[in-house]
Amino acid sequence: MKILVIGAEGQVGTFFLRAPAAKHQVFGTAMLPGNQLPPLDIRDAPAVTRHLREVQPEQVILTAAMTHVDRCEEKPDEAEAINVQGAKNVAQACQQIKAGLTFFSTDYVFAGDQGPYSETDTPNPKSVYAQTKLEGEKIVADIVEKHLVVRPMFVFSFLPNSMNFFMQILKRVNCGEPITVPGDQIGNPTQAVNLARVVTELIEKECTGIYHTVGSTRVGKDELARRIVAKLGGDPESVKSVTTAEFKQKAPRPLNSGLNIDKAQSVLTENKLWDLDTALEYTISQMAVN
Repeated sequence: MKILVIGAEGQVGTFFLRAPAAKHQVFGTAMLPGNQLPPLDIRDAPAVTRHLREVQPEQVILTAAMTHVDRCEEKPDEAEAINVQGAKNVAQACQQIKAGLTFFSTDYVFAGDQGPYSETDTPNPKSVYAQTKLEGEKIVADIVEKHLVVRPMFVFSFLPNSMNFFMQILKRVNCGEPITVPGDQIGNPTQAVNLARVVTELIEKECTGIYHTVGSTRVGKDELARRIVAKLGGDPESVKSVTTAEFKQKAPRPLNSGLNIDKAQSVLTENKLWDLDTALEYTISQMAVN
């Protein structure tokens, strides 16, 4: 299969370039220039159409998005342009060449007060970021016949130069810095390599519609931090729990969140979604080989 990953410079996109490569022909683009990958700004509809016509992928994976939640709150027009209009541009180009489209969404589409949520639960976004991602979901479903919407959360990995949660904790442990995390945010940590493999399998199985693709363990971010610190050989008691409100962030965060993965697990055969111990052990093992 010929696969095009749009937004391949990000954490999730990076592992899509690697994970399916043994089976498929994988190409990537970067949202901004200055990367080794060819640039493709999804806000530029003609450019998106041209690129897809040149590559002629059978499947497009859209990971490019404006994901900085507080920045979305500060710049709603930019968030709309990237997360909604950008998704529409990609969806229309996919439909023109009859390519399938996998769209990366988020658990933020839910209010985060009654988790874990299943795919049939009604979304209730509480931030600009969440609203734009939900609009993107709807646009993709309306335009692209062969569409797959996946909702990950708390995605982490060992990836130098990334600011994912694992790498932030690793940096603080290495520097002996204090670790303060919100103890009232609950969800499912998701290993990025496992995520890429799982979504690739869903694509291979020609799954369509919405699938929750998160790790099978539901924990608070403070417990996640302690377990990472322990795996790194540090003192888990060094992790201080505070409330989300104490961070005084512009955008609201889902607190009692988490996603139900029964639907995905029931169709996956080669790649089940990992529990947290498996995910952390794999991530630590990658530190030794990179």
